[in-house]
Order: sequence, then structure tokens, then C-alpha cells
Amino acid sequence: MGVGSIKNSALGNLSPLRPAVPAEESAGNQDKGLQGAQAALGSEGEAARTQVEDAVSTIQGFVQSVRRNLDFQLDDSTGRVVVKVTDSESGDVIRQIPSEEALKLAESLQEVRSLLFKAEA
Repeated sequence: MGVGSIKNSALGNLSPLRPAVPAEESAGNQDKGLQGAQAALGSEGEAARTQVEDAVSTIQGFVQSVRRNLDFQLDDSTGRVVVKVTDSESGDVIRQIPSEEALKLAESLQEVRSLLFKAEA
């Protein structure tokens, strides 16, 4: 196989060029697409949160029926599932997963992320 045949076969795979789109039109389309994606994610996010809350309550019911000292909750600030192991006699928390420090760190990172997006906008 010669060099010419390789060059010609490579050129045959190229797609035709598209006409250029003005920058204002492209930015407007991106804004519309972003708004649509955010709306879709908002409704999907609410549905996903409902599913997580249902799963957490199901797990909580199962654990209570087995008489274990586990408490499953959904943290409001981070949206993460929190598992607490408690002492059955005193009710003291023996262990929490993720820890309070990890939850506070996740919350502060979320705040910093939102500040970065506000600064860029």
C-alpha cells in the first residue's frame, strides 16, 4: 500500500464543514440549553431525593425490626445518607458515618463552589 492511497483514504473519512454560527446566536443557544438542562435536573433531582428518602426509611424500618442500634438519616445540608450507631441503653452516639466533621467540610466546600460560580458569572 502506497503513501498516496493512505492519504486518499484518510481524506475520504472527513465530514464536510459546517457554516460558522455567530457568537451571539451560539451564546443564546447555550443559555437556552443550560436552562433546559437545569430544569430537567431539578425535576430529576427531586425524584432522586424522594427515592433516597424512601430507601432510607425502608432501611430504617428493617433495622428497627431487627432491634439493631443503627439510625439512618438524610442530612439536609449535604443531601447525604448519615448512619449513626447508638448505645441501646443510653442512646449515646457511638459512631457516625460520615462524621460531623466530614459533613461540615462537605457543606463548606459546597459554599465555596457556589461562590466560585457567582464570581465567574
